[in-house]
Formats: sequence, structure tokens, C-alpha cells
Amino acid sequence: MTSNILADIFQISIDPQSIPKGYYLVNITTEESGQSLDIENIDSALIYQLTENEYLEQPFSYLNECFLRCQRQKRLNKNNSNLESVFKEIDRLVIGYGLVAFQIQEFALNGNISTYISHILLRFDSYSDFLSQIIQRAIIEDSLTDLLNSFFPTLLQYVNRPNALFDLNDSVNYNNTLSVFELFVNFKQVASIFTSTDGFLPDHELLPNEYEKKTILGPILTLSPLNINVALKNYGEVMERSTTHTNMIHESLQAEHKVVLDRLFFICDKIIRGSVESRTDMVSYWGQIVNKNHLRRADHAAQNKLASNAFMSNITLILIKFSQPFLDVSFKKIDKIDVNFFNTLNLFIDLSNETRLNSDFKEADKFYDDHRNDVKPNFISDCFFLTLTYLHYGIGGTLLYDEKITPQIKRIKEEIEKVKTFASSNSLLSNFVGAKLKQLEKTLSYTKALKDALKGFFSNKSLQLEVFDFICGASTFLLRVIDPDHEFPFKTIELPLIPDQVGVENVDNADYLRVHAPVPFKYYPEFVVEGPINYSLYISRYGNSPIFRNPRLQSFVELGTTILRCPELVSNPHLKGKLVQLFSVGAMPLTDNSPGFMMKIFEENTLVNKNLLYALLDFYVIVEKTGSSSQFYDKFNSRYSISIILEEMYNKIPIYKNQLIWQSQKNPDFFIRFIARMLNDLTFLLDEGLSNLSEVHTIGNQLNDPNLINQQQDTSDESTNDLQSRYQAAQRQAKSSCGLAAKSMTLFEIYTKDIPQSFVTAEVVDRLASMLNYNLESLVGPKCGNLRVKDPEQYSFNPKELLKALCSIYINLANEDDFVKAVARDTRSFNVDFFKRAIDILGRRTGLVSDEFCNKLLEFVDQAEKTRKEEEEEDIEYEDAPDEFLDPLMYTIMKDPVTLPTSKVNIDRSTIKAHLLSDSTDPFNRTPLRLEEVIPNDELKQRILEWKASKKAQK
Repeated sequence: MTSNILADIFQISIDPQSIPKGYYLVNITTEESGQSLDIENIDSALIYQLTENEYLEQPFSYLNECFLRCQRQKRLNKNNSNLESVFKEIDRLVIGYGLVAFQIQEFALNGNISTYISHILLRFDSYSDFLSQIIQRAIIEDSLTDLLNSFFPTLLQYVNRPNALFDLNDSVNYNNTLSVFELFVNFKQVASIFTSTDGFLPDHELLPNEYEKKTILGPILTLSPLNINVALKNYGEVMERSTTHTNMIHESLQAEHKVVLDRLFFICDKIIRGSVESRTDMVSYWGQIVNKNHLRRADHAAQNKLASNAFMSNITLILIKFSQPFLDVSFKKIDKIDVNFFNTLNLFIDLSNETRLNSDFKEADKFYDDHRNDVKPNFISDCFFLTLTYLHYGIGGTLLYDEKITPQIKRIKEEIEKVKTFASSNSLLSNFVGAKLKQLEKTLSYTKALKDALKGFFSNKSLQLEVFDFICGASTFLLRVIDPDHEFPFKTIELPLIPDQVGVENVDNADYLRVHAPVPFKYYPEFVVEGPINYSLYISRYGNSPIFRNPRLQSFVELGTTILRCPELVSNPHLKGKLVQLFSVGAMPLTDNSPGFMMKIFEENTLVNKNLLYALLDFYVIVEKTGSSSQFYDKFNSRYSISIILEEMYNKIPIYKNQLIWQSQKNPDFFIRFIARMLNDLTFLLDEGLSNLSEVHTIGNQLNDPNLINQQQDTSDESTNDLQSRYQAAQRQAKSSCGLAAKSMTLFEIYTKDIPQSFVTAEVVDRLASMLNYNLESLVGPKCGNLRVKDPEQYSFNPKELLKALCSIYINLANEDDFVKAVARDTRSFNVDFFKRAIDILGRRTGLVSDEFCNKLLEFVDQAEKTRKEEEEEDIEYEDAPDEFLDPLMYTIMKDPVTLPTSKVNIDRSTIKAHLLSDSTDPFNRTPLRLEEVIPNDELKQRILEWKASKKAQK
């Protein structure tokens, strides 16, 4: 019976006359047993099979089959105790030689490790039990390291073999590969030493794009829908497809990706938990990768020289899963994250070229040197800060890539149209044009497939919800770092952290703010804030974004409000500009006309509603100077976003309306700074917008003039091309300026109605009156026809609504004498006829306003005209005033003369105050100047009063 069982298990026969089909003939005659098959000589039979039988083509598969047949015989003979020792010996031999097969490359005839692995990956289910037993044998024999060093480097070579594609397109291959990893690391003894396997930790000289090919975990960490081949296979084969079809592809890949990520996390988690060494090595591995890939956030980096989006995004998502337990809503473990992490013996994150939140490199390095803690950080701290790093360079690099290829698609489509147009008129070059067109269409298909894959990835709500939950948890931690006592969220944080610097420009107080910025937050790398902001702004574009109606969103809004409220926290104005842009998205009504998704937080969160308004007004002012060459234009985008937020809050949340009125009354110096900036912007934007519309009108007429076209056909196309370029530039600039101006005008209309006194101070009233008068002339004056353009809506230009808004401001301020006088003093643009024409357009022609509105405007202009005549008479009376009595900038008689400390020039206090609202320097020698430094000139003031009195006495 034993002989038959052995023959069945090993598929061998000792009788050359009777060999069952599929069996192998072996000669195992021995002195002890003679010509018989028993357990004593089965080792010899097995050795013969593996090392001499040339007909045995797949020795490892043979061993696996022997093992499986042995297990079957065990079940069939489970009640036969006499066979237990036989089966035990068979297992010992088969499993032992299975281990030897991986230890000695050429041990078996017709066999090698690469072949064995290929068979395992083709039919893992049938090999899993045998492979598991081999691992256990290696553990017992203390040869686990040898097994790992032969198995996994060979596995890496196999998946990277020429022409092999290891991705989601080959489900059998990648699933079985993951199963192999899962099987191995499920043994704690394996997990504890897995990172010591050859090829796990690469040489530091490895290039950024080589980690996913040349490290043990690299290939499996690239398993993602973002893999280029997966994108092309799923999205590139059908260029034109319905939204439903595309969504089906998204959902299929999203479901598959979720399963893959869970399995990757299982593998990494086992390694992390294996031992202190394996945990350290794993974190070091991830650190090496991200440190080599900082250029993923660069504007013009070569993508093919960096790690792929698939690889970096997967690692980010895995790290986020590791971070979830200590960033849950209870925050019971938040104190485990070391706020002084960057002072510790940190081996994993390279900060050598990182911009800091509010310190320079030299200052940060000195701080770390002076406060170095030689205690190694715990895993929670390592994991948290590594996740923040990957959020910026991993997923952050992926979303930046998406932003780059979107305009590429548009450019390729335009190029295709140009080539088609050229082809229709140049038949002689049809072959060349056809090849060019085919190449462009292939590029378009490739790029659109990548774009679709990115859209599918970022529209995966469950996945992105994990990312945003991490961001919300990280926001709470960063507030904890900012908190002087580091006790947030268990203790509230009081803002501001340092006294507000009202009346001091950002260019002057930057040093003050840096000195008073909180430690250690000021020394943190900028990416800890930039990564969350970039991601949140980007993901808010998606209809199913995890940021919408998220109960944890308030943590992020609290951090954003704190950053804006305390200018000492973050020195980079562009970063704060992105933050207000995101807040404006959160303030705008959603498509169903419901309030913006942040509005409830703006209203109900105490930290936010106590600080956000002041923060927005303050940043509106200090964003004037961003430090870049394009700072003059940078500020408009930020202020546009702030205007959206202010309008929504003012109209829909009473507490903010009350706060704004309070600021205007109780904190006038602060509020006037804000009004002055609004006025500067509106003045420029209206002038720029209307000028560009006029240019659009003029050039458009030229391009449509047949005589001009015929004339240029006789010369060259250069002039026409030049006109086209100028026309397109004017269109772009008009659209931008008019859109920004419309939002500013809305705020002026709202605020002048409720807080008119803030708009008639000496610092701003004359400039406001001049701006209104000038633009009224532009809209209804003799040259208003130059603003007529085709489809004005595309430029955000509605002349009738703009005219109504302008006239509303006149009416809102009509009861303020200083405003009436300022309008009348503007001899350049004030004209009664313009007001009458405006009344005619708004009332009689369009019916946009009521009779009451028209009557109020008419009463205002009558009063202004009366005042103009009175002012004219007074000017004649004082026309011989001495030059020393005249303001050197306004050329009007000074009312409150002051002397500037360095230039010694005498100037009216209101004039220099207005100047300092925009520029904190002496206008005559450009030296720094503050209002409190000017010197009252009481003697000159007295002489002016005496001269005026004498002039009146002469009448």
C-alpha cells in the first residue's frame, strides 16, 4: 500500500514494463530494499527526478504537485496512523528541496528561479500552500534571508523583463504578484527582516525615476489607473465617448484601485509592524524617494526624469492610511506628534532647499543647531510629517501635472486645425501633412487619455475623502503648533497672537513680523501649509469634491482664518492668495442656489467669525506688495477673491455686516487703508477695462474694413497679423479688468449706502469723486460709442449696469457735503450734462431705475453745480496765494500743514496721509516715512489763517 501511495504522490514507476500514463520511470535499486519503492529510497528517487531526469521539464512545478498529492493522500488516509510518519517524511523532503531550489540557482535540471517564479505568478492559488511551507522551513532552518535574497530580486527582474507590462491591464499577473508579497510578509519573521532584502533600500545614487523599477516594492507601488499604459488602454482606445461611458470606466478603475491600495497598505503595514529596523527602513525608503522628487512641483521639470504620478500618489495614499488613527476626530493621539519634530535627529526629510514659513535658511539652520534634540522621533511623528511632504510632492505633483496638460490639449487641437487648414490649400504636400496630422492626433489621444485618468483619480470621492480628512487633521495639528501653549484643540487659541500693526505697510513691518512669529512654526517648511492649500483649492473644482459639506472642514477653515488673521505666520503672499481664492469658492452659492459650502462655518464657528473679516480687510491691504516682478497685477486676483467673500458675508451673515460697520466707526485708520486700496484698484481697473474695450472696438472695425484688407493684400500680411495679436491681447485684458472692476464696483455700491462717512474722509474723497466723474464721462460722454463691442458679456461688461452702479454711489453719498464739494472741485471731468444724459439712459430709455432715483441724482448734480460755482468764486479770491501756502502735490491752499522729517517739505496733512495709504515713503526723497513722524507746522498754519482773514476783510 505504501508503495502505491508513494508512486501516486511522486508519479513514478520502478517497473519498466508497466509505466502508467504520465508517470516517470526511475531506477532506485538499493542494497537495503532491492528493486522496490518505499520510504527508505524515496529521497533517491526524488533526487533523480530533480537532477537527472531530463524529461522533467518543470522541476518546481513537479515538487508543488507532489506536495499537493501528498496532502490529498493525507486526507484519504487520515485514519491510518501507520502512514503518518511516511507523509511527514515526504513533506520534509519535498518542502526541503523546494527551499533548496530557491537557494541554489542551478540545483534542478531544466530549472531556474526565474522560471519557478513565472509559474507561481501564473497559478498562485495552486502554489500558495507549498510556498507557505517553504517559508516556514526557511524560518526553522534560519535561512530566511537567503530565500528572500534569491526570491525577490529575481521577482523584480521578472516583472521588469523586456516588453513586459506590469500594471492593472494584466490582472492575473499583478494580483498574483501582490498575493506573493502578502503571503511572505504575513509571516512576522519575514516582515521583520524584509527591508534587508537585496534591492529594498537602493543606493543613494539611484535616479528619481528609477525607484519604481529598481527597488523591490517599486513595481507594485505603481499599480494605479494613473499608470500611462492603463490610461491609454482604458481611455485612449475610444476618443469620442459619452459621459456615461467615461463614468463607467472611472467607476471600474476606482473600484479596482481601492482594492489594490488596501492590499498595498496591508503589505506595508506588515513591514512597518515587523520590527524597529524594518519600520525605520520603510520610512527611510519613502524619505529617499520624496527627497529625490522635489522637482515634481517645479514649473518646467522634465516629467520623464522623475517618479511617476502613479507611484508617488500611491505612496501618498498609503501614508495617509497610516496617519488616520492618530488624526481622528477625537485627537486623542495628536500629542504624540512632536511639534519640535524638525529639531530632532530627523534622518528622512531633506529640508536643505525648502523655503520656510517665515524665516530664512540661515536663521532656521541656526535655530536647529541651537535646539537640536538627539532623541529619534517616534513613528507617528515620522509618518505625519512624511505624509505632509508627500501631500505636496506626491499628490501635489500629480495635480500640478493635470494643470499643465489641460492647456496642452487645447494647443494640440488648435495645431490640428491649422494643419487641416494648411492641407486644404496645399495638395502637393499631402503626404507630409498627413504624417504630421497623424502624429498630432496620436499625441492628442495620448494626452486626453492621461487627462481622463487624472479626472477619474481625483473624482474618486472615497479616496479623496481620506486625503481631505488628513488635511483637516493636519490643520488642527498646525494650529496646535501655532498656539503658544501647544494645547489646541483642547484649549481655544486667542487671536491675534501679536498686536495689529495698523497703518504700517507690509514692506516696512516684514522684519517686525518675522521677529515675532511663533516658534517653531516659523521654521517649518512652507510645504506643510502649501500642500493642503493647493490640494483643497484643486479638488474644489470637482462636483463630488470631499471638501463639500464635510463635517471636518471647519478645522481647515480655522487654520486658514488664523493664517490670514496673523500675518506673522506665513510670509508668502501668493500662498495666502490661494487661500482667499479657496475661501471665495467656499463663499459662492452652489448651483442649486444654496449658500456656499463654507458659509455655515463662516457664520457659526467662533474662531472664524471673530477674526475672518479683519483678516480679509487686512490682507486686502498688504497684498499690495507681493515681492514678485508681477506684484502690480498679482494683487487684483487676491482682491477679487476677497471681494467675493466680503459681498457674500455682508449680504447673508448679519454678524459680518455689523462688524464691518463697527470697524468703520471704531477703527477708522484701519478701515480707511482698505477703502483707499479699493479705490486705487477700481480707478485703475475701470480705466484699463474701458481703454481696452475701446481698443477692441477700434481694432475690430479695422479688421472688418474691406478697404484695409485689400490694401494689406497688396503689401504683406504682417500688419493684419499684428492687428490680430493686438486685438486678442486687448480682448484678454478687457475681460480681466472689467470682471475685476465689476466686483469692486459692487462693494462700493453696497458700502457707500451703509457707511457713507468712510468714503468722504480727506484722504480719499477727492480721488473717489474724480474716479466717478471720469468714468461717468467715459460711459455717457462724446466718446462712449468707442465702448460698443460685439458680445459685451464675454468681457463681463454691462455698460448700463455699470452706469447704474456709478450713479447709485453718487446718490448714496449725496448727503455728505465733503463728497459734493469734491465732485464739484473736479474741473477736469465734472459736467452737468453727463448726469442728465445718465438720467435719460437709466430712466427714460431703459427703465432700469425709478423716478425717485432720477430725482435724487438730479438734486445731487444741481447741488454739485451750485457748489462748483461757489468754489470757483473762492478760487478767484485766493488765486494770488503765496506758493509757500500751497500744497506741493495738490496745488491747493493747505489747511493743516506738516513738515516731512527728512525732505523738510511742507505739505497738507490730508495729502501726505492719502499718499501714505499707498506708499510708505516720503514722496520727495523716497525715504521710509510713517504718519506719526510728520511734524505739525503750527506757525505756517497760523500765517495761512491770517492771510485768509485779511483777504476776507478786503472784500
